[in-house]
Amino acid sequence: MDSLTQIVLGAACGEAVAGRKLGNRAMLWGAIGGTIPDLDVMAEMFTDRMTAMAFHRGFMHSMLFAVLAPWLLAFLARWFYSQGVYRLRGYKLIAMLLWIVFFLGAAAGINFIPVVLNGQISWYIFLPTLLLGIWFTWKLWQDYWRRDLSLVQAPYMTWVALFFVSIVTHPILDCFTNFGTQIWQPFSDLRVQWTTVSVVDPIYTVPFGIALLVAARFERTQPIRRYLTWFGILWSCGYLAFTYWHKQRANDLFEQALAAKEIRYNRYMTGPSILNNVVWYGLAEGDTAYYYGLSGFNDCRPGFDKISTLPKNHRLLGHVPYDDKAYHFLRWFSDGYYDVVPFGQSSDTLQVNDLRFGLQGDTLVDRNYVFPFLLFRNEQGKWDVYQHNRSPQDPEKFKQFAAELWARIKGRPCPN
Repeated sequence: MDSLTQIVLGAACGEAVAGRKLGNRAMLWGAIGGTIPDLDVMAEMFTDRMTAMAFHRGFMHSMLFAVLAPWLLAFLARWFYSQGVYRLRGYKLIAMLLWIVFFLGAAAGINFIPVVLNGQISWYIFLPTLLLGIWFTWKLWQDYWRRDLSLVQAPYMTWVALFFVSIVTHPILDCFTNFGTQIWQPFSDLRVQWTTVSVVDPIYTVPFGIALLVAARFERTQPIRRYLTWFGILWSCGYLAFTYWHKQRANDLFEQALAAKEIRYNRYMTGPSILNNVVWYGLAEGDTAYYYGLSGFNDCRPGFDKISTLPKNHRLLGHVPYDDKAYHFLRWFSDGYYDVVPFGQSSDTLQVNDLRFGLQGDTLVDRNYVFPFLLFRNEQGKWDVYQHNRSPQDPEKFKQFAAELWARIKGRPCPN
C-alpha cells in the first residue's frame, strides 16, 4: 500500500512490541522498519527502469529479508544508543533533514496518484499534505531539536522483535493489493496479489493513524496508550477481513453477470477501485478480448449491469520475440492481463496496458487506462518499456471522473 499506510502499520507494530520500554521511540523505529522494504524503489538510481520495476516488491519484500534484516538492524540500533550518537547536535540536524525528506517522499507518493490518473496534481490532496508537513516540521523542532533526549535501554532481542514485526507486516499488507508482491524471493518470482484492498484506502489508514497519534500523547505506562494501539491494530485486521468478504460478494456478482450475458471466459479477477472498497471492478479474459465492468455495493441493486469489451490486440505484438526480456516483463508484471493499442505511426512503439488496474470509469474512452506502458525500440535497437504517464488532460475530465466515482460510492438509487 502507500507509504503513509506502511508508516502507520509499522509504528503500531513497534509500539505493540516495545512501547512500554521505548515509549514513542518504539513507534518511530517501527515506522522506520515498516518503511525499509519500500527503499527498493531506489534501485532505479543504479539500474534501468525495467529492472528497477521488477526489483520493487522483490527481495526486500520477501519473507527471507524479514527474517534476516532485523538481526543487523537491532545491532545497529543498540550501538546507536550505547554510543550516545542520538544526542549529538550534528546527528540531530541530519536526522531532521532526513525525516523531512522522507515525509516529502511519502507526500509525493500520495500526490502522484492524481498525476497518474490525470496528469496533474489535485489540490484536494496537495493542501492537506502541505499543512501536515508544516505541522510535522514544527513538531520535529519542538519535540526533537530543542529537547534533551533521555537514555534508551532495551535488550537486543526486543530490538530484533520490533524490526521483525514491523518489516514482515509490510509485504503481507502489500499482498492484499493488486500490484503483486514477491514474498518468496529469491526462490520464486511469483507475485502474490489477493486484490482485496486499494493501494490507497483512507478508511483503512485514517482511523488507524488517528488512534496512534492520540496514543502517542500518553505516557508509556498508561493503559490507554496500549488500548488505543491495539484498537488500531484490530481495526486494521478487521477491515482487511471485511475487504475479503467484499471480494467474495464481488466474485459472485461478476460471475452472475458474465453468465447472464453469456460471456465465455478463461479466467477472471475482481478488485476495488482507487481510494475505496465500495466500487469494485471485474475483469474477465476471453480468447480475443477482455470484459470489464464496475459494481457498487451501495447501489440499490448491486451488480455488473454494464460490461465493456476490450479487444486484446495481442497480434500487434507478433513482430516482438516471445522470449524478449521486455515482452516477458510485461506478461509477468501484468499477470497476463494486458491489451495492446497502437501508439503513433510506427509499429516499433506500442501501448501495452496493465488491465489489473482497470479504467477511469466503466467504459473505454480516449484511452483512459490507469496503468499503461510503452513498448518501444531503444537507441540500441532492443525492445524496452517504461510506464507511460499520459500528457496532461483537461482538469474538468479528472473532476468528472472523481465525481462519477464518488456518485458510484454513494450508490445508485432504484429506478422508479
